[in-house]
Amino acid sequence: MVVLLALVLASFISLQIFPDIFFNLETNNDQFLLKIITSSLLAVAFVGLAVGTWATRRLRKELKARSSAHSEALALAQHDPLTGLPNRRRLLEAFSDLSRDLKPDSFRAIMMLDLDGFKPINDVYGHAFGDTLLRSFADRLAETLGKDGIVARIGGDEFAIVSPVFKDKSEAAGFARRLLTRINDRFEFGERQISIGSGIGIALYPHDGHAITELLRRADIALYRAKSSGRSTYRFFEVDMDASILHRTLLEQRLRKAIADREVKVHYQPILEMTSGRIAGFEALARWTDADFGQVPPLQFIPIAEDCGIISELTQHLLAEACSVAKTWPEDLYLSFNLSPVQLQDPALPDQIHSILQASDYPPKSLVLEITETSLVKNPESAKRILGELTETGVSIALDDFGAGHSSLSYLRDFPIQKVKIDKSFTERMLVDKQCAAIVEAILVLSKGLDIDAVAEGVEENDVHEALNSNGCHYGQGFLYAAAVTAENAASLLESQTDGRLPFTSKTSAA
Repeated sequence: MVVLLALVLASFISLQIFPDIFFNLETNNDQFLLKIITSSLLAVAFVGLAVGTWATRRLRKELKARSSAHSEALALAQHDPLTGLPNRRRLLEAFSDLSRDLKPDSFRAIMMLDLDGFKPINDVYGHAFGDTLLRSFADRLAETLGKDGIVARIGGDEFAIVSPVFKDKSEAAGFARRLLTRINDRFEFGERQISIGSGIGIALYPHDGHAITELLRRADIALYRAKSSGRSTYRFFEVDMDASILHRTLLEQRLRKAIADREVKVHYQPILEMTSGRIAGFEALARWTDADFGQVPPLQFIPIAEDCGIISELTQHLLAEACSVAKTWPEDLYLSFNLSPVQLQDPALPDQIHSILQASDYPPKSLVLEITETSLVKNPESAKRILGELTETGVSIALDDFGAGHSSLSYLRDFPIQKVKIDKSFTERMLVDKQCAAIVEAILVLSKGLDIDAVAEGVEENDVHEALNSNGCHYGQGFLYAAAVTAENAASLLESQTDGRLPFTSKTSAA
C-alpha cells in the first residue's frame, strides 16, 4: 500500500513540476520553488496518511488478537479445565444475573453435591478413571439442569447448582429427586460398571439468604445432614443445623486430639456359646469419654472419623490394643472387631492388619473381622479382593447386622463369610412379633444349611435366650450376659465362669 501511494505521489509531482521544466522554462523561479515545496509537503502528507492507515489497521488487528486471547483467558479462568463446567468464580459472578428480577412468589434453589466414596474409587482404579467419572457426573448434572440455571464444579468432587426458578418447595424437592435418580444410574466405562451415590444440600434464595457465599455455606451444611441421614438423599437447610454443625466441628477437633493421645479406649462385650453357656469370645467396641462432652456414643464419633479420614488411624490403634489384650485370654477364645465400610475400599488394609497381628503375636485364626452389608454394596469388586486377601491369612469374616440393611443371599455365596450376626431389631422383638420371629428362624435355617455360624445380637431376656437356643442359634450377645466392659473386667468375667459357664439372669439386663 505504501509503495502504491509513493508511485501515485511521484506521478502527481511529475505532473506538477515537469511541465514547468520542459514547457515553461521562463517561469518565475519563486513560483517554481513554491510548487516544489508544496508538492513535497503533499507527498509527505500522503506518505504519513498511508503509514498511519497501515499502522492503524495493524494495531486494530493486534488489539483484536489480544481481545480474543483475553476472552479465552477469562473463559479459562472462569471454567473448570477437567469438566468444562463453570468454576466457583464464575458461579459467584453469574448469581447476580440469575437472582435479578425474581417475582415475590418465586425462588431459586442453591444445591451442593458431592460423590459418595470418590476417594476409594480414585485409590482403586487410578486418577485417570476418577477424572473420567467426574466428567460423566458433570455431564449428567448439566443434562438434568438444562439451560435455566448454572452448575459449577467447586473443587475436587464437590459441585454446586443454581436451579431454575421455582414457585413451590415441592418443585425443588422434585428436581432434587430427579438429580439423584439420574446420578444413581450405573456409570459404564467399557466393561467396567460403577454405581455411586450423592447427597444434596439445599438452601433457598432469598428465604435462606441473599449473598451467594452464605447460601453455599448453608447448602453445604444441609449436605452434611443429608449424607448423615443415609445414602442418596436430600435435605433443605434449617436454622438449627448451624448449631449442629458447630457442635460437630468442636467434636471433630476433640476427636482428633483424643486419637492422637490414645484416649479412645477398647471395651469388650462377651459372646456366649448358647449350648454350653461359656464365653466363646469378645467383641471389641470403641468407647470415648471427653472432659466436656462426656461419654460420646460410637454412632456419633465413628462417622466423624470416617468423614475426616482418620478412621484408619483409629482402627489401627484400637485393633493393636485389642490384640494385645486378647493375647492374654485362653487360646480357644476369639476376638471380634468391627471394620468401617470406608476401610474395606482401602487396598492397604490386609497389610495393615497383618502387621498388627505380627506385632502383637496374635494368631489370625482367632480374629473375626465384622463388616456391614453397606461395605459390600459400595464396591463389590474391591471388597471381594480385600476380603479374599484377609481370609488367606487365616482371619475370619462376619456379616454384621444381617437382615437390617440391603440383605442379599448372594453376599453369602460370593463373599468369604463364616459368621452372620442377626440384627438386634429382630431378636429383641421375636417373642412379640411373628414377622421378627419368622426372620430369625429363616436366618438360622439358612446359616445351618450353609454351615455358617449365627450370632444373635441384642439378647436381653432369658426367654429370648431359650428361644434362640432351641432354634439352633450358635452364639448370643447382649446385656443379658454382660455389657461391654474394660479389659480388667473382661478378665474378671472369664474368672467368674462356674463349671465353664457364665452365670447370668434377666437382672443383668439392667446394667
